[in-house]
Amino acid sequence: MSEPASSNRWIPFQCPTCFGLFRIKKSQVGQTGRCPVCNAAVQSSESENLGVLNQAASSTFDSNNLLARVGEAQEMTSEQLRKVESGLRGRRRQYVGEEAGGMAWEREEASNNVSWKVVVSMVLSAFVLLALSLVYYKNSGANSSAGSTKPQINREQADSWFDDIEKADRNTKKIEEGEMAAKDVDDFKKFDNAKIEEAVRNFVTASSPDELKKYIRNSERVGPLLDLYYEKADYEVEGFDSLDLTQVKYSGDVVTVLVQKANFLTAPIALERVIDGEEESYQIDWESWVGYCDYTSDQMRAEKPDKPFLMRVIVKPANYYNYDFSDDEKWRSLGLELKDSIHSFLGYVERGSEQDVKFRAMMKGGLLVPCMVRVAYPTGSRSKDQVEILEILGEGWLQNLSKENEDD
Repeated sequence: MSEPASSNRWIPFQCPTCFGLFRIKKSQVGQTGRCPVCNAAVQSSESENLGVLNQAASSTFDSNNLLARVGEAQEMTSEQLRKVESGLRGRRRQYVGEEAGGMAWEREEASNNVSWKVVVSMVLSAFVLLALSLVYYKNSGANSSAGSTKPQINREQADSWFDDIEKADRNTKKIEEGEMAAKDVDDFKKFDNAKIEEAVRNFVTASSPDELKKYIRNSERVGPLLDLYYEKADYEVEGFDSLDLTQVKYSGDVVTVLVQKANFLTAPIALERVIDGEEESYQIDWESWVGYCDYTSDQMRAEKPDKPFLMRVIVKPANYYNYDFSDDEKWRSLGLELKDSIHSFLGYVERGSEQDVKFRAMMKGGLLVPCMVRVAYPTGSRSKDQVEILEILGEGWLQNLSKENEDD
């Protein structure tokens, strides 16, 4: 029997975070979900009236539920609705794409370095410009002493030389792009996509944490961490839908791809290529998959440990100073987001310190940066969410990459 037409009626809602408007079917009332504009967690109301949702939780990361973490809907008066709708027209939306929390786990070291060919091109250009200047001034001085102001190098000749320099730069760029394309082809041939898909499928469909251990990298070190993690967190089977091989990143023997889970949410997953004799296998980096930290966010807020501990975070600019970090001339404030957590934290580094310099370089242009940091609460801290960043352990969420980078 078909569903009554009334159950397919659309009900409007408004996100409390970005004030974006969206709708659901009446039959979906009572389900929880995420705003399609800003990804904030919301819950549908039993009222068909337009409402503003009080946010109970928001996360910029995927969760196992398509509609997750609770928000209550409140009815609005006509005057409130008029004010909200007028505010919508002037409100900017902000979207954080894959680079923010996804494929940016492993930032290529090469992106921070200038290739030798570019350096050689720049040096040659500088020498040519210096030679042009010396010749010009030499001839200009000789002509001046002879009572003549006409230069020995005419404009057409100078333009021709500059054209040659530009051509050399363009050729160098083409060579580098060609070499990068060739490396991508070599990397693509190096990895077995069929085995990658099989490993990912086995991992996300594992029925228990014990079965999960069969497919993880560094199992001797990571296995005990996995056990401890699932003592505090419920284990749920992710499920497998498909693998997106159009967006692939390579780092030595580590490859990162996008997997679409059974709930249709997409997440990056990193695998290590392992060679044992003639056998080739792929192992999942579980720590980056779950965003493993030494403490859960609830533990951090309750215990406020003052001994250094590990966090995997997305770092973003912030501007909040209070309690132990109220001196904005001494401290720099940074926002710290955790994977699948309703809590966010604030991290502080001393201005001018090594950590401060590194963060400013990594976040140039206002970028969100995934990284591993070692932090601690001040002794006797009054705040639940303010920590000092003692050390940057590395960009991205992958640990122990020395072996993978040997072939870079």
